[in-house]
Amino acid sequence: MVTILIRTIIVYVILIAIMRLMGKRQLGELEITELITTLLISEIASLPIENPSIPVIFAVIPLVTILTLEVTLSVILLKCPRLKNIASARPTILIRHGTVDQRELQRIRISIDELVSEIRQSGLASLEDVDYAILEQNGKISVIPRRSASPPCAADLKQDVSENGILHILIGDGRVNQYNFELLGLDSAWLDEELCKKNLCAEDVFLLGMDDGGNLYWIPKESSK
Repeated sequence: MVTILIRTIIVYVILIAIMRLMGKRQLGELEITELITTLLISEIASLPIENPSIPVIFAVIPLVTILTLEVTLSVILLKCPRLKNIASARPTILIRHGTVDQRELQRIRISIDELVSEIRQSGLASLEDVDYAILEQNGKISVIPRRSASPPCAADLKQDVSENGILHILIGDGRVNQYNFELLGLDSAWLDEELCKKNLCAEDVFLLGMDDGGNLYWIPKESSK
């Protein structure tokens, strides 16, 4: 039992390191090469766990080899984009300027029901509202609405809107996020001053955030009573 536990922990740590090195793309929608890599990794990693007679090194070597191949292939495809079409499919236009390409739907075996379902999930009610629908390399369908079906933006209304960027968490559940403090160029003196204004200490704050525009967002902790 202890041996299996130790072997599982070793393989688990190795997998975390490999997935971390392969990058965040691996955790999202997968392309063909990424899917194959993921399947192979899961299969190889399970062998020394299921069968104690197999040395852990017999899994480590193939895992490192697969990691090397994945990274090498990614670099090659980055340097030679034309080769990418060999390893994965090109994006396919299913609807162009509101016209459905029936031949492409038949070729890639997508029914009109599936296409309409994807369009509904994108927030559009009808095919007439679609300008483009594109089957991407990761298998996801991107839907671009017509201008008439798109909600008006500030530019359409001729309004000037300031860009506040994203919200950076400075305190989360009472814990100070030092990385974001350094990112925004803040120090402890600034934090003490802001906390003093609210008559709070860091442990009393559920969320303190600041966007790129310098706007603060406070949520105090609720009383445990």
